[in-house]
Amino acid sequence: MYYSIAGYLNVVLAAHQIPFLLLYNETIKVKGVCEMANDAEVQLAVDQAMKDKKKQKRKKKLIIFGVILAVIVVIVVVANRPKDYNFDQPAARVTVDTVMTDFKNDAANASEKYSDKVIAVTGQVGTIQDEYVTLRAYDDDLWLYNVNVYMENNQDLKKFKVGDTVTIEGVCDDTDLFGDVDVKKCVIADQFATVPDYDGAQKVKINDFVKRYKENQVKADEKYKGKTVQFTAKVTHVADEYAVVEPFNADVWDWDCDVQICFEDMDDLKKVAEGKMVTIVGECYGQADMYTAKICRAIVKK
Repeated sequence: MYYSIAGYLNVVLAAHQIPFLLLYNETIKVKGVCEMANDAEVQLAVDQAMKDKKKQKRKKKLIIFGVILAVIVVIVVVANRPKDYNFDQPAARVTVDTVMTDFKNDAANASEKYSDKVIAVTGQVGTIQDEYVTLRAYDDDLWLYNVNVYMENNQDLKKFKVGDTVTIEGVCDDTDLFGDVDVKKCVIADQFATVPDYDGAQKVKINDFVKRYKENQVKADEKYKGKTVQFTAKVTHVADEYAVVEPFNADVWDWDCDVQICFEDMDDLKKVAEGKMVTIVGECYGQADMYTAKICRAIVKK
């Protein structure tokens, strides 16, 4: 009996423990699920933090890259920005003879003196190309060398005529492979673009004309420069593109007083010869290197 009652009690207790065991098991399961859920949330949070950190790093890199790129762009723009050249105040006013002699004698010093600077250069138009004009020296010893002028406006090339004496302002670009000096961004500073009034020329005596220039160039320019003059003189030299005349009895006066004549039509050059007396009509250019005065766009008067 005792065993029967004891067995019964065990059965009853066991029966009562089943719900508790089941509840305990469910609790364990829920706890496990919660722990798993918490682990997943933590992992998600960690992953998100890592992503945010990577984004921040990427953002910083992009900002740094953008700043560097902006600095590079500014440097490139500044470096390639066209230089503001002052054409109102040229660094030098020279003739083709002067600038070519400087480069011929000391290229390094001449480059320092002229290169990348605005210069006003005067010379005689030798050839007219599609993109530039050559100015030639008066000195025959410099016949190999030219100043090549590239106009800022190519339409200005139409204004030139071979034999014209012009003053060009532009940026000296040093010498090229052939020893010529290139001048870029050029504008015409002075040119006798109008056709001289050959019929209404002012008649002068060659000796008076030369004497005025020898005594006072400024006053002589006021009287003659830019005006059409006519005089008769003796030819002393004929070059490929111009002739030279002198006043009467120049040897007696011991004058260095030659006058250079540049013809409007090169066919007129064929009409003159050394020792021959000719009547010249042309526009006075004023004083020129090596010569007392210069006459441009001249013709031989019959």
